[in-house]
Amino acid sequence: MTVALLVYTVLMLSVSRVSWIVYRHNHRFDERPLFTKADRFRDLTNYVGKTAHLLGGAATLGRGYPVYTYPAPAAFVYKALIYAVPGYGVVIYLTFLAICTLGFAIAALRASRGSRWVGPAAAVAIVATAVFGYPLWFDADRGNIEGVVWAMAAVGLCFLLRARYRAAAVLIGLAASIKPFSILFLLLLLARRRYKEAALGVVTAGLVILAALTALGPNPWKAYQGLKPGVSLYLAEYVTNLAPAEEARFDHSLLDGMKSAALTVEMGGIRPRKAIGDVETLNAEPGGWPVIHTLVRVYPFVAMAGLGLLVAVFRKLPMLNQLTALGVAITLFPLAAGDYTLLHLYVPFGALVVFMTREAAAGRSTLAFGSLLAFAVTYALLFAPLTFLAIYAGDAKLLLLLALLVVAAVSPMPSEYFGDPAGEVQREQTGEIGPDAAGLLAS
Repeated sequence: MTVALLVYTVLMLSVSRVSWIVYRHNHRFDERPLFTKADRFRDLTNYVGKTAHLLGGAATLGRGYPVYTYPAPAAFVYKALIYAVPGYGVVIYLTFLAICTLGFAIAALRASRGSRWVGPAAAVAIVATAVFGYPLWFDADRGNIEGVVWAMAAVGLCFLLRARYRAAAVLIGLAASIKPFSILFLLLLLARRRYKEAALGVVTAGLVILAALTALGPNPWKAYQGLKPGVSLYLAEYVTNLAPAEEARFDHSLLDGMKSAALTVEMGGIRPRKAIGDVETLNAEPGGWPVIHTLVRVYPFVAMAGLGLLVAVFRKLPMLNQLTALGVAITLFPLAAGDYTLLHLYVPFGALVVFMTREAAAGRSTLAFGSLLAFAVTYALLFAPLTFLAIYAGDAKLLLLLALLVVAAVSPMPSEYFGDPAGEVQREQTGEIGPDAAGLLAS
């Protein structure tokens, strides 16, 4: 346990440091771990004007630039952040993120129990993630409300892990009303036959969206129509086109990976420098690059098949395995996913550390060293910037997310603390349920 935790901490910090050293040596725009200072907090400050008068303002919100692409409730989140104390929106947002991160870190530290060596190693890993974790820094730098969505969903997941299902459902529903893919966490309730609570989460999201559309007015349908132009602009610029070269390194969704693979085939190999010019050339084609339109048309079927496969593989695995898989799904299946969506892996990672210190180290459950090391390396690389890979940094994150799914699929982690039946823990200890990553790594 101690070795795996130390490997995680050292690797995450080292790769982060290397990414910044490479950028400062080369000063290439496509290797910078964050956006430029001119773009800092832009996802928040862009909406100062558009959110000033929201009541009856759907048409204004959905028209022109900056493009508004979120569900209706997100507009009121932006307004609360920007205008709670006018002129201090960025300070309020950063303070909110700091408080949430501190709270989650304290919760993980209190839940972690270990021996003389495992406990301190776990504490160092938790603190290092809270202070230096790249997804949080990236989100703070952008000023993106993914941090709010993450905080709501994370609190909901903490309630769920302690069997407080109604509170979990409401919070996950609230998060999903702002960015919809958080709704996938409700599958954890369905897996435990908590159908009423899962329905409560869906109803919560629906009612919040309906209320927001009504407020944007003049009625929900016209508000929806008013917001559509912004969504159309977003789809045209970021979905049915290749991502701009200065942004591609931050995108890691499955569709992003498919588009990157098509670009690589078009160029005849992995050529990050050539890609800069080729992206502009292909996007400039009349009507856009036809290959991308084909990929976008087939992607819904790919995503549904992937989600179905994920459910089939993980539906009978323990809570921690399912939580990890859904955290990956939320950052993998959107049409576009920036590195701030990796925040949704913070709770699965924290739960893994708690499991390692509280149960695996104490002998209440088992996890082979190969599995521990695979988890440690994968999480370390996901939580560090890989921008020295330039345009292919996002593809590397995509491959790491898929690797995390594989490790979670072959490494059952039954936990009484997280609500798995005691009999399941006992069967795992006697080797009666699934293989773990040690067998995979040995094969």
